[in-house]
Amino acid sequence: MPQSSEFSTVNGDGGFDAWHHQTCRIYSVTECPVSQKREFQGSFTAHKLGELLVGDVHARSQDGHLPLIRNETDIRRDPRDYFMLFVSLNGELGISQSNRTTIVKAGDIALYDQASPFALDFGGDFHGRVMAIPRKRVVSRLAGITDVTARSISGKTAAGHFAHSILSQYNDMGQSNYADITARMESSVLDLIFGSIEHVYQPDDGAQQVYRERQLSRIKEFLLSNLQDTQLNIDTISASQGVSARTLNRLFSIEGTTPMRWLWKQRLEKSYEVIAGARTASITDVAFDFGFSDVSHFSRAFKKEFGRSPVSILRRN
Repeated sequence: MPQSSEFSTVNGDGGFDAWHHQTCRIYSVTECPVSQKREFQGSFTAHKLGELLVGDVHARSQDGHLPLIRNETDIRRDPRDYFMLFVSLNGELGISQSNRTTIVKAGDIALYDQASPFALDFGGDFHGRVMAIPRKRVVSRLAGITDVTARSISGKTAAGHFAHSILSQYNDMGQSNYADITARMESSVLDLIFGSIEHVYQPDDGAQQVYRERQLSRIKEFLLSNLQDTQLNIDTISASQGVSARTLNRLFSIEGTTPMRWLWKQRLEKSYEVIAGARTASITDVAFDFGFSDVSHFSRAFKKEFGRSPVSILRRN
């Protein structure tokens, strides 16, 4: 998680050095290629909401131009792996990454990847809102994310306006007494924001289908590796794979099933292989090994699936 106290503020009294030190500690380690001794005013707030870090950033330098650069060396000594979502409220923010450069003007939104080199340029009396989002929360919602970084979405578009509104309201609620509620709303908020971004940078149908297939394959691999875990349910699977429950159910619905129905079927099929292969002498052990906490329930489900009880198959072998 980005290193942060629950709430942090830096004002203009500490000058650029204090502001830069704290933003490096909270968000990303960067370098400033120009003199730090000039007149500067800046502040920021940051607070955690679940796995997200949200806050405000304000920066105004003497000449209205403040560049920050994050290079490969910075990334090696600061391996945090987050995508940063910026919303500009005032002034301009230049973002350069992956051979692309964009200007985020008031009302616009843009993403950049913390784990790849980038350059920022705070222009004018800049004020913006920022959200640090774990990579798994982003890639599970948006295909072709590398094609979206360092591209701004105008706040004048419906998608830009909607994403701007959601992030601003979420940030405001996080600073109030609603912090616990906003943390629980995390998945829904990200679905709304990235759903809006997807409308602007929608990949072609073929690419989207391939992406969903890979996403489903990755989740299945996770489930097959954890068949013995009795705590698996929609919420725990969603959290571990960085997807919302809605997305999880939608992925499995493509195959005409649900996540839990698919999981139970895999548990039964693997247990059948063990029993039919005479690789066990205990039905109880098999039931527990494949995530069944109740042996009677396991036996009933097994017989319903295969037409024979696990005991009869074991005795035959």
